[in-house]
Amino acid sequence: MRALAALCLIVLAALAAHGQEAPAYKPPADARFTTSEVSIPVAAKDGAKAWAIAASLNVPKGEVPEGGWPAVFFISGSGIQDRHGMAGGMDIGTWEVLDAIANAGFVVLRADDRATGGTPIGPEGIDPREIGYHALVEDARVCVKWLRAHESVNKAKVFLVGHSEGGITAPILAGESLCAGVVFMAAPGRNMYDVIYEQVKDANAGLPAITRTANLKVQKEFQDAVKEGREPNYAILGKQYEANLKQLWQTQIEPGKKWMHEHYNLDIEKIHATVACPVFVAQGEADFQVKAVADGRQLAKNLLAGKCSDVTFRLYADLDHLFKACNGKPSTLEMYKEKRAVDATFLKDLVQWLTARA
Repeated sequence: MRALAALCLIVLAALAAHGQEAPAYKPPADARFTTSEVSIPVAAKDGAKAWAIAASLNVPKGEVPEGGWPAVFFISGSGIQDRHGMAGGMDIGTWEVLDAIANAGFVVLRADDRATGGTPIGPEGIDPREIGYHALVEDARVCVKWLRAHESVNKAKVFLVGHSEGGITAPILAGESLCAGVVFMAAPGRNMYDVIYEQVKDANAGLPAITRTANLKVQKEFQDAVKEGREPNYAILGKQYEANLKQLWQTQIEPGKKWMHEHYNLDIEKIHATVACPVFVAQGEADFQVKAVADGRQLAKNLLAGKCSDVTFRLYADLDHLFKACNGKPSTLEMYKEKRAVDATFLKDLVQWLTARA
């Protein structure tokens, strides 16, 4: 989950910025599906040229059943990752999740995020600073509509699996009746404003009180300025720090300001209230990026308070944000670079939930 902070930076993608070679994805030896490369067209809009999202389509082997196969589209979390969940030298584990789903008899569409794999950063000539969260939602919307229209797919049985930030996008699309069910993997139950602020607060916990107080004061001012669409008060810590804070804003906030502004002004409870389809909310108890109670349980509560009457909630002890075991240790960003498998119990629960509703 992206967390652009004033004096602290917690970003999944930051771990990928070390120049390491990404692990190579290989289909499982027991694959009961075929894979083809596909290009999903994105139409020209608002003066921008047409472009395309690169993806892979997994289709179960055998004759297509009457009405088509059930299908899944995976919506990734923030930060740049490819269709298999590779982010530089880090393996997020997306391929393990999607291989398990594809082997269970689902058509699976897995797409490269913008600026990775075969997907460009966007339309020709786009300024990366102009790519906000709403643009990413539209990318996912285009992919879901493409999947629903595919000849092998039962369009009434298309499911969304949203991880982290993808768990905010998925209910937006579900509210537009674009799916038959949603799986929330470590999804926020609060606005990203609150999630990011708490991440920064947690990261500052071990600092001296005077430093921690100053950092959080700046963090709140920067987040408020982004949300309100204004310049921050650079003199918030005194004139002597004004130049430093201005540089910090320009280097750490400006590049992702549109993304944050659009997130901070979302009505999360309203989004959740529109979801009427069945949902599976999965949360790791050791996750430090989103929290078991403030996010996982709150998300389930929000959904039940709205139109949704079929909510399955599972809390997994010892699992982190990637649904990988921490072996009793506190979850850290450094741990994300370790070679660990996605938890087998979680994968079994996920496949069973999808299969029961397909």
